[in-house]
Amino acid sequence: MDIFRYALFANGSLRALCLLVLTACAARADGIRVGNVSVTSRVVSTANITFDIAWSISWRYGVVHDAAWVFLKVRAGGNADWAPVRLAADRVLNPTGFGQEKGALVSTNGLERPWTPLEFVVPTGEDGGLGLLIRRTEGGMGVVETRPVTVVWDFAANKGIARDARASVAAFAVEMVYVPEGAFYLGSGEGEANRFYAYSDGSQNTNCYRVTGPGAIATGRQAGRLWATSVTPADNGELPASYPNGYAAFYCMKYPYLTQGQYAGFLNCLSPAQAEVRYRADRHGSAIKRSATAAAAAYSTLTPDQRCPWLTWEDALTFAAWAGLRPMTELEYEKMGRGLGTPAADDAVMSYWGAAPINGGETGERTISVGSAAARKFAGTHGRGTADLPGDWPTKASAVICRSGAADAHTGVNVQPLAGWRAVRTAPPGDADLGPAPVPLRDRKLGFARLKTKGVADGDLKEWGKPTLSLKTPLDCYSEKPRFSTGVTARGWQGPSDLGVDLYLGWDGDSLCIAADVTDDRHFNTRSGDGIWDGDALQMGIDTGDGSGTIFALALTTNGVVFHQFEGRGAKLATNAGRNVIRDEEAGKTRYELTLPLRELGIRAGATIGYNLMIFDDDNGKGQRYWFQLGPGITYPFDPERFPRFTLEEK
Repeated sequence: MDIFRYALFANGSLRALCLLVLTACAARADGIRVGNVSVTSRVVSTANITFDIAWSISWRYGVVHDAAWVFLKVRAGGNADWAPVRLAADRVLNPTGFGQEKGALVSTNGLERPWTPLEFVVPTGEDGGLGLLIRRTEGGMGVVETRPVTVVWDFAANKGIARDARASVAAFAVEMVYVPEGAFYLGSGEGEANRFYAYSDGSQNTNCYRVTGPGAIATGRQAGRLWATSVTPADNGELPASYPNGYAAFYCMKYPYLTQGQYAGFLNCLSPAQAEVRYRADRHGSAIKRSATAAAAAYSTLTPDQRCPWLTWEDALTFAAWAGLRPMTELEYEKMGRGLGTPAADDAVMSYWGAAPINGGETGERTISVGSAAARKFAGTHGRGTADLPGDWPTKASAVICRSGAADAHTGVNVQPLAGWRAVRTAPPGDADLGPAPVPLRDRKLGFARLKTKGVADGDLKEWGKPTLSLKTPLDCYSEKPRFSTGVTARGWQGPSDLGVDLYLGWDGDSLCIAADVTDDRHFNTRSGDGIWDGDALQMGIDTGDGSGTIFALALTTNGVVFHQFEGRGAKLATNAGRNVIRDEEAGKTRYELTLPLRELGIRAGATIGYNLMIFDDDNGKGQRYWFQLGPGITYPFDPERFPRFTLEEK
């Protein structure tokens, strides 16, 4: 998958220069592209730079969103060195002069799409202005496409280059994923290799450690401190407050690698001496070719969309510095993977926030370790847009740890040909309030409300008020894989009209009363008996504390409404449960209702029970492919003790 692609064309008195020679190679549908770069509206101290931008896999649902990190380079005529363009911004969000042409339609492969409203986030301060984040303004998922966007160039930062009629400007973009501020856990509570844990008395090494805020973290073999089974931090020491511990919000690269086209374009922006160090013909030469004349070397690839192999830690650091980004710490890596909720074993294979699958196997992803003094001095400084590394960046192998999908870790820079890595950018202070990070459903305090009237499964929700829960974002979707896979490469969840749920939970003194209003553009279920889960259906589990659990499902099939109990107590549950499912095809709505006698389930008034639910989605009649789920334990391996806990409320 593409992280980065650009196309630059001559336009205006300042020329946009193509830095990468591309051959006939099909454009990937999921890549990002920046093109039609031009410089306009020059005044004494600033000018406007305009360009088109588009990428296919994009989303925004409140705090959950992706973005493009866009940065620009400029050089005087001839073979002068490239320098970073600094942007002029009077505020972080939507600065004066930044914007887009509205109302235009653009065409991709002959298909017309409406323009996408965008927001512009420009970091300020000492390392600000070296790029900007571009993201959706409104909620949605799919293609971002617009033309053109405008940013403001600060001439003072580039001195005489901006006035050189032979000067060239180049634009670059990297797809990023937002990881919001919030407390999170290190470790899963299980036995993955080289794990973090909260030290107690030496008798265990699996209790999760919770990062609860910014500031220093005490480390060592003392009760309550952060420790690890291998590659440990300092005993009776600390991670300093300057070390990025993951609590603060940040953007990370969507994909865990650089492409050949990306790396070739990077080499073309370095001085000949710098490029000589970062290019190795015996390794990179299999993918990237260099022109014969080293003094005026040009780098190109026949396969720009493929992964660039054999990148060292120093290669990755230099790219990050040049792009105005920084490397990621291993604590940030775990938050990027696990999210904010109570962790479970092997839950970090897919990123909770939508970053592409985490690099696994022996290669892993390179991060800055807590296991060396040099690494712990890393203060999260961003690159300055050049190949020079900030002084706090660790370059030694001992400062690097490779993390894999199950959060396993091993030391060293790992020069495997496909070792992974992601650059990050600390979220800029002063951005608009994106809202709080969502608390995972399994960690919320939830209840069955006491209804004022008797619940009846009649297809009418007159006895209900507001929904107990609404499931309408990518984070509600299971498994994690289809949450953000949009576009033509894979059809995953397509937004609330594809699958969205308003869930109502109550009890009337005699029965649990459950209703689900499901928005579903396509309803299919041709199954029967214990197979009704493999289509559009509602499946639930109840745990009363005896460890057995009761599992049942309700579906509208081609043979009518079907209720099936898979296992558990309640011999007469199927007979005595009220049930109804109605479908409004024109509105794209399916409504499920159930009344479940408390006596059949062994539940008493005021009890706290485990309750879990799955809403399956079948979009083509071939069986369900993804679903919404309240919490763990209802799928294999079945474990009712992990169900979210609900109280039967008295008022």
